[in-house]
Amino acid sequence: MDCARLVAEALVSMGVPRVYGVCGTSNVAFLDALYDRRGLIRYISCRHEQVAAAMADAEGRLTGKPGVALTHSGPGTLNALISVANAYKDCSPMILLSGAVKRRLRGTDGMLEADHREIFHTLCRAVLRIERGEEAAEVMEEAYRRAVSGPRGPVLVEVPEDVWREEAGEGAPFRFHKEPPPPFSPEKAAEVMDRMREASRPLLLAGGGVAASGASSLLEELALRLWAPVITTGNGRGVLPEDHPLCLGRAGFGGGTVPADAALSEADLILGIGCTLSDALTYEYTLPIKGEAILVNIDPGAAGGSPYPVREVIPADAGEFLSACLECLGGERPLARKEWWGFLEEKRRQWEGLLRLSSSSDRVPLSGGRVVRTLARLLPERRVVTAGMGTHVLYAIDFIPCLEPFSYLSAANFGAMGFGLPAAMAAALIYPDRPVVAILGDGEFMMTLQDLETACRERIPVKVLVMNDCMYRVLYLRQKLQFGGRVLGTCHGNPDFAALARTFGAEGFTLREPAEVEGILERTLRSTNPVVVDVIIDPDDLPPTDLEATLRMSME
Repeated sequence: MDCARLVAEALVSMGVPRVYGVCGTSNVAFLDALYDRRGLIRYISCRHEQVAAAMADAEGRLTGKPGVALTHSGPGTLNALISVANAYKDCSPMILLSGAVKRRLRGTDGMLEADHREIFHTLCRAVLRIERGEEAAEVMEEAYRRAVSGPRGPVLVEVPEDVWREEAGEGAPFRFHKEPPPPFSPEKAAEVMDRMREASRPLLLAGGGVAASGASSLLEELALRLWAPVITTGNGRGVLPEDHPLCLGRAGFGGGTVPADAALSEADLILGIGCTLSDALTYEYTLPIKGEAILVNIDPGAAGGSPYPVREVIPADAGEFLSACLECLGGERPLARKEWWGFLEEKRRQWEGLLRLSSSSDRVPLSGGRVVRTLARLLPERRVVTAGMGTHVLYAIDFIPCLEPFSYLSAANFGAMGFGLPAAMAAALIYPDRPVVAILGDGEFMMTLQDLETACRERIPVKVLVMNDCMYRVLYLRQKLQFGGRVLGTCHGNPDFAALARTFGAEGFTLREPAEVEGILERTLRSTNPVVVDVIIDPDDLPPTDLEATLRMSME
C-alpha cells in the first residue's frame, strides 16, 4: 500500500466522514487514493483554502473528531493559516494535510516552497512531516493523539509530493488514542465547594471545556445545588440553556450581556470551569473584577499572565471535576443570597428592556434586531447558527438564545472574519435535519462568497442572512465616536447579493421593509436549497451591547 492510500485508510479508521480541500500537484496523488474510498469519505472540493480549513474546524467542533482539510504546497497551505489559527484559539480538533515540494527540491527556495512547519508551529498543537512512506502510520497516529488530547487543536501534517506514492506498509490496525486528562484529588473539589458555599456572591463561569467534555447536565445540577448564577464564555454558550433562570448569558467583548458582565465584575468568588480569564472575556483586562477566581482547566497554564487574582488553577477535565463537586455536596438547601440575586435580576431587567426596544423598531432601513428576533421565533429549538466577527455577531448573540452546546459557532478567540459561511456549510452537512443559518456582515460575506458555488454544487442547504450596511461598522463607529467623525476606509459599495446568489444557483431575496420580514424568512427556512437574504439595515442601528465596558476598553 502506498503512502496516499495508507493515509486515506487512517482517516477511515479515525471515522472521518469528509475531507475539505483544494487540489494541487503536491496533493493530487492523495485525491487518487480518496477516489477508491468515495463510499466512506466524501471529498468536498472548495474554492479557497480558508474555506476548506474553516469547514474542517467546524467539523471538529461539532463532532469532537478531527476535521480534515487538504491543501497544496506553499500558497495553498498559507491560505489556510487564518482558519488554522481560529481552530487553535478555540481548541478545535483538526488535521491539515498539506502537500509539499518533492524532497529533492527542498531547500532550493523554488516555486511552491514554504517552510510550513516553521510558519505554523505557533498556531498548531503539533507540526509533523511524513518524510518516508513507512512513517505514515506512526505520523497519522501522532496527529490524531495531538489533535484530540488536552486542550485540543489543529495539527499540520506535511507530505512531500514524491512521498504519496512511496510504499508505506500494510496500514491497519491503527492505534488511535486520546491521552487521559490530568488526575486531581477529590479533596480539592471539596475545598472548592466549601469556598463556594461560604461566598456571598458566588459565580459559575463555564467555557468551551464544559461543552467539549459533554458535561452540561452536571453543570446545571451544580448550579441548582448551589443556586449560583452561571455565565459563559463565547465558546461556552449553550452549556446551560440561555433561557434557564440561572443563566445570565455570555460575558465579554463582542456579545457580552450587561447582567453577565456585571456578575463577572461583582462576584466575590468565580469558579471558572473549562475556561480562562482571557482578554476577550474581560474586555482586554479592563473589566473591574473585584473577586478572586479558581480556574479548572485541562491546560495547566490556563492562568497565562492574567492580571486578575487567580487563586488557583486546577488541571482537570471539566466533566470529571463537576462530578467530583457534586459528590461533595450534601443534601442541605442552598443559600438564597437575596441581595446578590436582587442585583443581578435588576441588571437582567435592564438588558431585556434594551432587547425589546431594539427588536420592536419599525425603522427603514431595517433594524437588524427586529429581523433576527423574528428569525429566532421561526427557528425550531434544535438549530445551528454561525457568525464570524463584526457588529453583526451581536444580533446573533442578542436575539437567538443558545439552547445547547455547539449550536452557535463563531471565531470567538481569534476574531477572524470569514468563518461564518464555511462553518454553516459544514454544520449543514453534519446535521441535515436541522436548519443552519449563517448571520454575516456584508464585509465578512465578501471574503468567502465564492464558496456559494460549493454549497450549490454539493447541495448544501445553508441559509445566509447578510446584514448589509455597506461598511465595516465596528471601525466606522469608532471613527464616529472616538476620532471625531473622521471617516476613512470603513465605507464601501456592494453588489446586489440576492442577484449574485442566483447566478451561483442559490435562491436570493432582498429584505428592505418591516412588513416583508416574516414572509421572506419563512420562505427562506422552508427552502431545501442554499438561500441568501440581503438584509438592508440602518448603519446607525447599534445592537444592544455593554456599551460602558466596550468604551472603557477602547479608551485604555
